[in-house]
Amino acid sequence: MRGKNIWGVSAATALSLCSIALPMTVSAQEAPPLENGRRNYPPEFFASFGPVNALDMVRRIPGFSIEDSEGRRGFGENAGNVLIDGDRPSTKSDDLETILIRIPASQVERIELIEQAGGDGEAQGKGQLVNVVRKAGSATSGTYEVGLTKSLKRNVYPVASGSATIKRGKTTYEFNADFYSEAQRGFGPETFRDGAGRLVERRDYVGNSVYREFNFGGAVKTRIGGAKVNLNGQAEWSDGIDRRVGNVTGPGGALIGTETLFTDDPINDFEFEIGGDIEFPLANKLTTKLIGLYRQEQDNQTGRFGTDRSGVTTLFATRNENKPTEAVFRIQNDWSGVKSHAIQFGAELAYNRLDARFSSQEFRNNASLGTEASNVLVRETRLEPFVSDVWTISPQWKLEAGAIFEFSKLRLSGASSTSRSFQFAKPRLVATWTASKETTFEFRAERQVAQLDFGEFATSVDLGQGNLVDAGNQDLVPEQVTTFSALVRRKFFDRGSIQLLGSYELVKDTQDIVPVEIIPTTGPRFFVDGAGNIGKGRKWNAELEITLPFDWLTKPIGVSGIELKYVGHYHGSRVTDAVTGEKRRVSFRPKWHQTYELRHDLAKAGMAYGVTINTQSPVTASFVNQFRTQRNLTDVQAFVEYRKLKWGTLRLRVFDIGGAPFTRTRLIYSGTRASGIVTQIIDRKRDLDPQFELTLSGKF
Repeated sequence: MRGKNIWGVSAATALSLCSIALPMTVSAQEAPPLENGRRNYPPEFFASFGPVNALDMVRRIPGFSIEDSEGRRGFGENAGNVLIDGDRPSTKSDDLETILIRIPASQVERIELIEQAGGDGEAQGKGQLVNVVRKAGSATSGTYEVGLTKSLKRNVYPVASGSATIKRGKTTYEFNADFYSEAQRGFGPETFRDGAGRLVERRDYVGNSVYREFNFGGAVKTRIGGAKVNLNGQAEWSDGIDRRVGNVTGPGGALIGTETLFTDDPINDFEFEIGGDIEFPLANKLTTKLIGLYRQEQDNQTGRFGTDRSGVTTLFATRNENKPTEAVFRIQNDWSGVKSHAIQFGAELAYNRLDARFSSQEFRNNASLGTEASNVLVRETRLEPFVSDVWTISPQWKLEAGAIFEFSKLRLSGASSTSRSFQFAKPRLVATWTASKETTFEFRAERQVAQLDFGEFATSVDLGQGNLVDAGNQDLVPEQVTTFSALVRRKFFDRGSIQLLGSYELVKDTQDIVPVEIIPTTGPRFFVDGAGNIGKGRKWNAELEITLPFDWLTKPIGVSGIELKYVGHYHGSRVTDAVTGEKRRVSFRPKWHQTYELRHDLAKAGMAYGVTINTQSPVTASFVNQFRTQRNLTDVQAFVEYRKLKWGTLRLRVFDIGGAPFTRTRLIYSGTRASGIVTQIIDRKRDLDPQFELTLSGKF
């Protein structure tokens, strides 16, 4: 009930602000005009923000938020909502924000905001897109950033990145390199109580972690005859170490033991991707685009969890070695042979493979108690023909109708052995109505199929939560969701925007936590937790997003550049529990979460400062024999920047202000949760040291 009240108050406050602002649009400067479903934002629109790169510019477009992959199956279904020179990046390893950081603001000619269904064949199905259009001509340009990160009680760690773009005639060469590192310190107690609430023991933890990442890549974009050719590649190395130590005390406070947790992601964690596309006219009013990419990753992790109590030492050691591979080929044809229609058809062929190896070993007083191993090889081949038609009914109405048909085969071998075939139809219908130059409505009905996480076919152990076993589930199938939604967007002032979305989802094969039966070679059968499907479910969502500039209120008193952005989400859900048979929420799905972002740009002084606040409701999860509630308390971040230095923009950012802690409660039941008998209550609190980042960024 408390979460619902917070959401209600916040939404009411935001709507009240808009009710004040909207009537005043007549006297305020208007947003860029809407022409053929597009708004063009020139560089002058962003000048007061002093942008360094294209990401700084895209973030300042009212009512727009960057969306990367949405967790759907298929390359085409995870298009994102940002185009570069009208093209979708032919990559899955690079996120959109990283791509935009590499484009200097000085090289952006304009940014197009597309607000109609099927507004671009590169990312059909999106009701809103951004297209970053770069300047033509021969030039060399780039961006750079150098800096340091530090938490209160850890050493200083460097960060650096750079990019360069070289244009030679019809050919553009792009290069990038990034290095990031950080260290963090976390601390807090964990208490263990019996079912009656009596204290059994307390563990006081201090944890330290270090993470490092280096990547580099490049791209070549050119024209050969009438064809556009893009080639790109990326490679990344990363490693991380996490160490946690704790003192264990009894009810009276006396020391009764120690505990150590150590996990290591070794430096040989490596991934690379190569991709590209070629687009050419195949016939009159018919354009064909061929897209291909190949990516491979090696992700290793070792872990050790040890205790020392009353002279008895125990050690549980684990090792995970995961090697995912993916290859995608897509042919996309765009035909404009029918008046007022843009027809697209083609097919996508994908191959995915995961070689997952897990092993564990247990010791007591240095004597081995035995080893376990679970190796799984997962292979999937998927073919997806697709077709869509964007019908421009009138300048105000656009209708996009399409369908993707999936035919796939999944094969498991090793610890789990099975073979299954899937056939899915994924229809889509999206309509947009441009009611006025300020207001757009979007109506959508579509069926989606969620991406499978191949790692959930393999066994893993969470050492940080009492060696919680996540068993591989060979019976896991993709979740299918039919969604009905309606959305309204309205622009006001030159930088104001409000967006309201409501949706209802019918879910088949809802993915959640299920009991997975283990049949050992000796001894009785038993159940552990694993990812699985729990039948039909329902989800409903609401989203409110407001960008509210305050110049209309503050300019008369000589203050300008203040802007508030609010994003609020509400998520409802209902499924049938796999253990108790009762109705409940979907696991790991908060009821609401909200973001408040206040920014003040002082254009004449070349300065800006701001604060971002993130908050959300508790997140619950239902396991076989435990129920977990995690409360992520309010996270506060702040920044201040100065843009008039000769070498660029100096920015100080502070994260985890106030510690950004979480608290977690685990109720452990006798047997399973169906018994209703709680035998243990485990409460954990974790605080983080505030973290500082000082960077100097610029362009050339």
